[in-house]
Amino acid sequence: MCNLKLGFRTLAVGGLFLLSLAGCKKDSQQQTPSHSTVTSSPNSVSTTLNQQQKECLAEARKALGINAQVLRCSELNTPGIQEVVAVIPAKYPPSSDTSLKIWKLVILRHEPKGWRTALTASRQIQNDAGYIGLEFIDDDFKFMGYQLRLSDERSDDHTVFAVNLIYIESADGGSDQIGTEIAWNPAVGRYQEVPLEGEGSEEFKPEIKNPPHCRGGVMIPSTPPQ
Repeated sequence: MCNLKLGFRTLAVGGLFLLSLAGCKKDSQQQTPSHSTVTSSPNSVSTTLNQQQKECLAEARKALGINAQVLRCSELNTPGIQEVVAVIPAKYPPSSDTSLKIWKLVILRHEPKGWRTALTASRQIQNDAGYIGLEFIDDDFKFMGYQLRLSDERSDDHTVFAVNLIYIESADGGSDQIGTEIAWNPAVGRYQEVPLEGEGSEEFKPEIKNPPHCRGGVMIPSTPPQ
């Protein structure tokens, strides 16, 4: 039998924000400019924010459909690069667990060449380089969604945007699985898995391009790339 990783993991948990956007704070002291300046009126700032929100929602719906819910819409990792965290929510009974239950998640980035999908989490978690958070694919695993937590701090206290995904195991939305923590790795320009404490000195774990499969308790080796 091919067993999944089990255990518990503690995370610093941040709130989930619907269309979370940073605002501007005015200087409390009045200053008289010595030269001509151009300032933005409150109305123009509000219009820009509304346009960003609409664009985020439009891109989320392109990726996930009409039921998409936007959790974050801001420059999460890179100055000048807008990102959207969007999900399809899953319905489970109310519980003491504060995580959001979801069926699917995408993170989209608005880069100079346009919008692209930087991370997808459905039955498996993937980026454009491979699979994240697994050693093999269990073909017999019944996918029931994820518990999702977003944070502005990694579990190792690095102040960066982080995603924690835990496979749901029971009908009440509960789980004893280890969470997969994911953050942006600027060195390679991808979202990657953050290692658990004691898993080595690497700051990120590499993706698996072509993992083996487990089917009926039998491990099926990876198929060599053509």
